[in-house]
Amino acid sequence: MSPKHRLRVLQVCSAREAVYGAAISLLTLARAQRSAGHRVEFATFKGKRFGTQVRAQGFAAHEFAVRTKIDPFAIVQMAKTIRQGRFNIVHTHLSTSSVNGTLAAKLARVPSVATVHGLSGKLSFAAADRLIAVSDEVKSHLMGQGVPASRIQVVYNGLDLDGLSFDADEARTRLGFDDAGPVLGTVARVTSLKGIEDGIRVASELRDEFPGLRYLVVGDGDAMDSCRTLANDLGMREMVHFAGYQPDVAPFLAAMDLFLFPSHKEAMGIALVEAMAAGLPIVATRVGGIPEVVTPETGVLKPAQDVVSLAEAARELLLDSPRRIELGANARARAMAVFSAQAMEEGVEKVYCDLLGHGPLTRRKATRRETRVRV
Repeated sequence: MSPKHRLRVLQVCSAREAVYGAAISLLTLARAQRSAGHRVEFATFKGKRFGTQVRAQGFAAHEFAVRTKIDPFAIVQMAKTIRQGRFNIVHTHLSTSSVNGTLAAKLARVPSVATVHGLSGKLSFAAADRLIAVSDEVKSHLMGQGVPASRIQVVYNGLDLDGLSFDADEARTRLGFDDAGPVLGTVARVTSLKGIEDGIRVASELRDEFPGLRYLVVGDGDAMDSCRTLANDLGMREMVHFAGYQPDVAPFLAAMDLFLFPSHKEAMGIALVEAMAAGLPIVATRVGGIPEVVTPETGVLKPAQDVVSLAEAARELLLDSPRRIELGANARARAMAVFSAQAMEEGVEKVYCDLLGHGPLTRRKATRRETRVRV
């Protein structure tokens, strides 16, 4: 790639830390962009751990004290950084960073792109020159608010998927799951919208038919206490295992026979991609962008909050090992083909090139160090 074709990209993100969803996908994108030959730096917010995590990845991070939804002083300072860094593109993520980052880009007269990671209001992204929606559902949501389709491009979030394999027996031994019972599992923030209480009720519906059944919940959040209380009230204290937040979910996915995703609202569901890459069949809810991720060849979708239907779908798969294996194999193949880091990077790069008015860029291979560094 010739130097004139390498882009200088400023990624702007207000995340507290790279724990779930948007921030994890952004770090994956930045590594893939660096591997493709672009120069990537970050604008982060003071007082948040995300800046430290970015630097640990080998990226420069410019910190800004953003005190309000629209902070004029921070916008001016960010615009100065954009001009001094001679960035070609400013790319923002999450609402507060998108408001301040896109206005700073306007002030610096540099094109901006905002990725919309959720079913958000359009005003936070009004100053962006282009919008990236993480699913068709998000695009439709934005168009329903009057955003022209010509301003929006769908690019699915992607992940580094190669490391999501782990020995199942070792994983279960680590967790103390020494019996032969099946393991249902969910990886998600433990909030009311993620439907973890529905997952507990699904496990309760199945426990009589499947002795030794476990429900493994990987994640943390403000609904943890209510979920623990429900498990205790249903007499499932020993059946439901709360693993908390885990930076490496591979051993936990390996312990599962079936991935249950009972979310009530979802823009895309990056945890589904991790589960699919681990070769797990999926039982999930038919909401938001989930049907774009989970197809009939990779899992079963049921209405949100319909515990009986979700339990019946899980029951049928637990009783049908050949179908579970087939769905899991299809899920892994789909994850690798559609939701890889490279696919995400190429989609985002196309948005950049269209905005800047030139054709596809010549690509280069990653160095060993670039492919090795992870969160």
